[in-house]
Amino acid sequence: MNDGNDLLGRGCRVAFAALLHDLGKFAERAALPDIDRDRLDAHLTNYCPFREKRYHSHRHAAWTALMLEVVERTAPDLILSDMAPFASRQGGFDITDSLVNAAAMHHRPVSFLQWIIATADRVASGFEREEFERYNAGEDKTSTGRNHYQARQLTLFEQIRLSDARGARVTPESLQWRYPLRALTPESLFPVPRKGYEPERDPPAQAEYRLLWTEFLQALESIPRTHRSQWPLWLDHFDTAWQTFTHAIPAATAFGVKPDVSLYDHSKTTAALATALWRWHDEFGQTSDAAREALASRADWDDEKFLLIQGDFFGIQQFIFADGAQTNRSAARLLRGRSFQVSLFTEVAALKVLEACELPATSQIINAAGKFLIVAPNTQGIRDRLDATRSELNAWFLQHTFGLAGLGLIGKAASCNDFLKGRFRTLIDELFGDLEAAKLHRFELVGDAPRVFAVTYPDGPCPYNSRLPADERGSAALSRDQIALGTQLARKSRLLIVDAASELRADGIVTLETAIFDYRIAFTGNEEATGRFGPLAQSGALRRCWDFSLPENLRDTLWHGYARRYINAYVPRFAEVNPWTREKYADQLAEDDGSAIEPGAGKTFGHIACEDRQPRDERGGWQGQSALMTLKGDVDNLGLVFQKGLAEPTFAKMAALSRQMNAFFAVWLPAYCAENHPDTYTVFAGGDDFFLIGPWHSTQKLAADMAAQFRTYVAENPEIHFSAGMVMSKPGLPIHTLASQAEEALEAAKGGGKNSLTLFGQRIAWPDWPTVSAAQSELEQLANDYRLSTSYLYGLLDLIRLACDTGNPESAIWRSRFAYRTRRYVVDKLKFAERETAQARLAGSLGERGIARLRGAYRIPLFNHFYKQR
Repeated sequence: MNDGNDLLGRGCRVAFAALLHDLGKFAERAALPDIDRDRLDAHLTNYCPFREKRYHSHRHAAWTALMLEVVERTAPDLILSDMAPFASRQGGFDITDSLVNAAAMHHRPVSFLQWIIATADRVASGFEREEFERYNAGEDKTSTGRNHYQARQLTLFEQIRLSDARGARVTPESLQWRYPLRALTPESLFPVPRKGYEPERDPPAQAEYRLLWTEFLQALESIPRTHRSQWPLWLDHFDTAWQTFTHAIPAATAFGVKPDVSLYDHSKTTAALATALWRWHDEFGQTSDAAREALASRADWDDEKFLLIQGDFFGIQQFIFADGAQTNRSAARLLRGRSFQVSLFTEVAALKVLEACELPATSQIINAAGKFLIVAPNTQGIRDRLDATRSELNAWFLQHTFGLAGLGLIGKAASCNDFLKGRFRTLIDELFGDLEAAKLHRFELVGDAPRVFAVTYPDGPCPYNSRLPADERGSAALSRDQIALGTQLARKSRLLIVDAASELRADGIVTLETAIFDYRIAFTGNEEATGRFGPLAQSGALRRCWDFSLPENLRDTLWHGYARRYINAYVPRFAEVNPWTREKYADQLAEDDGSAIEPGAGKTFGHIACEDRQPRDERGGWQGQSALMTLKGDVDNLGLVFQKGLAEPTFAKMAALSRQMNAFFAVWLPAYCAENHPDTYTVFAGGDDFFLIGPWHSTQKLAADMAAQFRTYVAENPEIHFSAGMVMSKPGLPIHTLASQAEEALEAAKGGGKNSLTLFGQRIAWPDWPTVSAAQSELEQLANDYRLSTSYLYGLLDLIRLACDTGNPESAIWRSRFAYRTRRYVVDKLKFAERETAQARLAGSLGERGIARLRGAYRIPLFNHFYKQR
């Protein structure tokens, strides 16, 4: 693709200028020592407002101009190449409409292009005119009392309020959590207590920024040089690098604001808005001084210049858990392949929309859990392309999935004023409403659209998905791709998106059989073998190159030189293999799908079911139930969190909330599993929900860990939590049955008040889980100390049933029966010297702290104990 003067290339350059309009905030706070002070002073005069107090405010604008010259060393050519719509800088650095000037003049805009970025900057923040004027005149000091060097980013989660029961309103003094100023890792996603972390002096605060700035510049060097020839491809990589190093930098630190939006989220929304705004004006020919004045005076801010395009993948569970005669034989690979495929469909559909509208990757603001949001110009041409793309996507899904899955695609017009703080909540409500309405109009099956397909099954149904016809190879191509995906995810780390007509012939590249929306999809893990895909990139055939690798621990950086998509799931693999481990899985091999037990190979559900078994000390062999635990959950009241949670929502805040919520499940959870629960499949995890399959007992610990970690992640806000349902099963159970049972368990958890877990049919509020866990530990200790018999413990189930039957007048009699049975046991089974102590311990632990306190929930420790003994 030659993007020298094409619409997409020009849009990329507008997006890049807007994305880096606040680059100077990053560099200035680093207090870089080795810079050209004369050049900086000249830039202060050119770009920064001059105040009555005889000083230049917003000095970061001058730093933006200065540091763009540093960043451009690793960017596409910004001097000798065609820079449309900006003026070429071949004649020097004082060209009014150069890209540098457009980026740096956002506090003193003069030209039309400068006003495009300045307007997008204001709209992304939701500033009313008077509010912006006060902000623009303010000093570099936040509402938390820290200056722009010392202030660390607040978390939006701490500010969410869903009811009036929380008492006092949010104040800067009440916000006690901060994000650490570090590159993006699973660990750095978590806020930390302000006390003891936020610097009180400038030197250590600046040193943190300086280290991060150095890492950022080094990271840019790792973007393949051959990719610089294609603006869309390179900008996608740069966007990930920018996110990695600016996700925790406060965007605003002046006029006493709360520094609660990151530089990344603010600049990303600014870039999307600026690109759409420029495209709208360019198409309508409104680029004159009159258009500039209208932007400056806000005279045209009610004009609907934006089209917010939403995509919503529907039928996710129906697609992932489709069944067939041989589904269980490849269950693990099918599940991880289908889950990845859902995320891949969504990402590639978003790319299809972007390319149809000739928009860069930065125009895609949200992509999580099968949903995406793209900011486009509201023109007739864009609306026509959206309609055509919708029809094309519908046709593809109907042809390849027979309606099992699809993607709703809708557009909503909006004006600049719709993004202001006083009106943005209404816009959010309307966006949510539009998505709900789209679910009722799937595939546009009205009018002349076909409603019944004349499909024959000459080769029978696909053995992995009985709704799809098999071909001469004995299965459906889509199912074969799913199994291939499930295999390659454990081996590859890069995803190539190329034109469907392009040839991909190189060592280490595996190509999917089915083209997706006219794109060919390939996987590779060896970039050197293909020269970092240089020829493909330079020819324009390589539309995207995505890194989907998972961090191996919580401290791993998420930057590897390529654009990242969080679409992978954690896959348990064999580490070391020896006769001892083979013996552990011996009785499950018959139910295996044939996968070899060898280092690096993925584990099947049969293998995972054995992972909680323990070797017997005396008799040899293995002890404990071979079983799986399915864990399904999602965040409670998510719609309210986004629609009502923040007192003053803005576009940048909405984007930040979506990104951060998704990151817990899509970034942190797989890394946490890799480090702490390596035998758990994250079938899917992203957006606000998750579906995991792991060993029956270890998965209980993982669920509790998730709830505890999520509490920290949301800054201990008691109004943000998730519910979960857990179901224990044998590994041979059909996967669609697993899914439906887990869904029922989740519904039971939410039906009792949310913030809960359902396990063994018992609903437990998460705050009560530590009590259940403690009861489990006490039970295990007593069983070991007094050799408690299975019959004695089984008898407790009858007493629990009686204790829970509060409508029965005889309910209270459980205590006397418990005392009688316990006395009989200690007299019959224990030595005289042990009896009184044992009686007291059993009464306190099993009776008062067990049945009396937990009632039905005490079944959980009992069932766990029974299954461990089998």
